[in-house]
Amino acid sequence: MRHASIPLAAATTMFLLGVFIINLQVWYSARADSLAEARYVVRNMNVILKEARHATQMAMQLAENECDAEGQYRLGTEAALQPHLRTIIILKNNAVWCSSLPGNRVLLVNSSVLPESSLLLVPSGSTVNGLPVLLYQTTHAGSRIIVSISDSHIRDALDMPLNGVEYSLRVGNTLLGLTGDVTTVDHTKKEVLTVKASAFPFSVQFNSPPLFSLKRLLNRAGGVVLFLLIISSLSAYILQRYLSKDVSPEESLRTAIYRNEIIPYYQPVVSGKEGALRGVEVLARWKHPQSGFISPASFIPLAEKSGLIIPLTQSLMRQVASHMNSISTLLPEGFHVGINFSASHIVASTFVEECLHYKHSFTRQDLNLVIEVTEREPLDIDDHLVKTLNALHEIGFAIALDDFGTGYSGLSYLQDLHIDYIKIDQSFVARVNASEDSTVILDSVLELAKKLSISIVAEGVETQEQLDYLTHNHIKFLQGFFFYKPTPFKELVKVLLSKPKVKIMVE
Repeated sequence: MRHASIPLAAATTMFLLGVFIINLQVWYSARADSLAEARYVVRNMNVILKEARHATQMAMQLAENECDAEGQYRLGTEAALQPHLRTIIILKNNAVWCSSLPGNRVLLVNSSVLPESSLLLVPSGSTVNGLPVLLYQTTHAGSRIIVSISDSHIRDALDMPLNGVEYSLRVGNTLLGLTGDVTTVDHTKKEVLTVKASAFPFSVQFNSPPLFSLKRLLNRAGGVVLFLLIISSLSAYILQRYLSKDVSPEESLRTAIYRNEIIPYYQPVVSGKEGALRGVEVLARWKHPQSGFISPASFIPLAEKSGLIIPLTQSLMRQVASHMNSISTLLPEGFHVGINFSASHIVASTFVEECLHYKHSFTRQDLNLVIEVTEREPLDIDDHLVKTLNALHEIGFAIALDDFGTGYSGLSYLQDLHIDYIKIDQSFVARVNASEDSTVILDSVLELAKKLSISIVAEGVETQEQLDYLTHNHIKFLQGFFFYKPTPFKELVKVLLSKPKVKIMVE
């Protein structure tokens, strides 16, 4: 698990660092694009103001003569021929002396009191039609020449295709943007950039692109980010494979338990009389993501030796309870569910509490939960152990002695513990054949169990001859390949669906 986090951390760091660098490049590119567009806006405004300057030169000539019908005609023609101009006004003695509009009309309210700066943004409240304008003003020979430029032409010049950037025309301390009226510059805003014009006293102001924008990043470099993600994932995979070469078997098993790669398989237990399904024994299988299924003979001894058998069994208990709850309506009353517990687990201080939690996690409380005590490890019989197993027996657990006759002190277990079932190891069942001597040991075990009134479960039944012998000796529970192989949960569901649901009497 420790090694598994290293490739993930490395891939995450590589990806985030790459995204950081790409984002910086995209940000610099967006900043450069916004500056380029701002300069383009400046050029557009220069074109408009050059028109105003040209019209002003013509008005200067007129101001030196008379504003007769011919003069008004010349002003009107000049305003009409210049595509961006609105009106041309000549003031003398703070009064309208001549205008490009018929009858010397003007579209400004109190034009004589407006400041005489060369460029002036006039808000909508100071115009007759309620629209803001830009004024280009010049004084000449005692006359004040005002050329007005419509807000629509200014906004057209400000309207650039770059998404997320808003340009405004700044004249002095006033601004005109794409929408709204003339406003005062907000000096508290720090995230703004300005491009100044050199030919005229104005500048173009715009918001600085944010340092990070997910939308901008994906729009401009989505393919690069995807490629970086693939490269980072591939690097993590390669690093994981490399580090896995040095991972100990114990570390691999610990990781497998954490990732729920150790899954329960179910070996059906059938009745020796009618062959009906009576329950299941839970077996551990390692479903390795690369190597496929790993034999229990390879990892169970390692788990017992390393102490991982306890978390392994705890994981199986959780999975089994979840599986049985999902098919609770298919299970007959008294259905046996047996799990193997190692000696080290049984003597653990939390064992009783874990078993109680396991029992209470089932939605069906009429199932026959079986604690199968394995003989692979020596189990020291003391008062604490006897009290533990007897207490579990009293609250509804059945106790079974698994692999009887193959491990440690099987007979002492029978004498000191309350055993409900003896599970005859398949090595004894496999010896059953036509020879009279093949069943001597097995006959003795069966006779012992009968005298002690203990039920028997025969494991590893594979032939008809073995089945005939066991049924002849009234063995009530059988399991083996002759009936069913250990199956995954989905296959167990199919088996249950194919069998009639009948009540199972606990014997």
